[in-house]
Amino acid sequence: MRLAIVVNSQAGSLLQQEPTEVIDQVTKAFTAAGHQVDCVCVPGAAVTAAMEKAALSGADMLVVGGGDGTIKTGAEIALRHGIAFGLLPLGTMNLLARDLCIPLELEGAMAALAQGVVRPIDVAYINDSPFLNNAVIGLYARMVHEREKLRRQHGWRKWPAMGWALVKTIASNPRLTVTLALADGTTRRVDTHMVAIANNAYEEGYGPVPHRERLDDGRLSLYIGKHRTRWGLVQLFLRALLSKWKNDPELEVHHVTAATVHSRHRHLRVAIDGELERRRTPLRFRIEPGQLRVWHPVGAENVREGAASQRAG
Repeated sequence: MRLAIVVNSQAGSLLQQEPTEVIDQVTKAFTAAGHQVDCVCVPGAAVTAAMEKAALSGADMLVVGGGDGTIKTGAEIALRHGIAFGLLPLGTMNLLARDLCIPLELEGAMAALAQGVVRPIDVAYINDSPFLNNAVIGLYARMVHEREKLRRQHGWRKWPAMGWALVKTIASNPRLTVTLALADGTTRRVDTHMVAIANNAYEEGYGPVPHRERLDDGRLSLYIGKHRTRWGLVQLFLRALLSKWKNDPELEVHHVTAATVHSRHRHLRVAIDGELERRRTPLRFRIEPGQLRVWHPVGAENVREGAASQRAG
């Protein structure tokens, strides 16, 4: 295949490497596997323009290296131009890469993808803007807001800032009243700390990062927190750390093809694939099955099935 590769030189995994070294490493790895490669490594401010240019280059696939925010933008560009999409996980969470069973180190990711296959995955939308993983309103969005404020105003590092943001948010015990209108005709008013909308259902994994065993089920999953007390929220986070969050009796789950979130607020903060955005209400969610063609490692399904069998056992 002809690959147009754009790498964010400011991604966490590359901070100690020179861009020329990254370009050489990536080009050699994929060329050795028989691909034609055009690779650039640019700072974050130039990444979007570089991806737009790459998508119009006539390549068979746009491949993007970076964190979840960079990956989300690259997928949007690939969708808009009708080109296949590949990703190299170079960020902190790397949520989609985990679900695709792509190794989280650059060398391993390239080796796994070099002989990979292109398969379609579902794309979720919020008010006609695509996302790949999840969109969360309420508690988590507020945590991200507090985290970024600490980083911006006081120079805190990401994880200490997130830890303090968690403590501060739980202590303030914020609640949000919204009305949910689901695709099956159900409408209900809920007083909640959190509503999360996932592109396909999450499963319990090993550790605090949930995962999706399927990216092509064609359904959104809604997770509604009905916790009334601070202790209930603490228990939810403890269950998440222990990968036992599905046992939480105050977590309500729905699987639908579309949903609308109404609020008395004109705008709501939403954490979309980990990035905080301010969105005008109502928030309209839908899913488009198989809309994005994505590079998968060979045998990814076997890995997921094996992991599922281990959990079932």
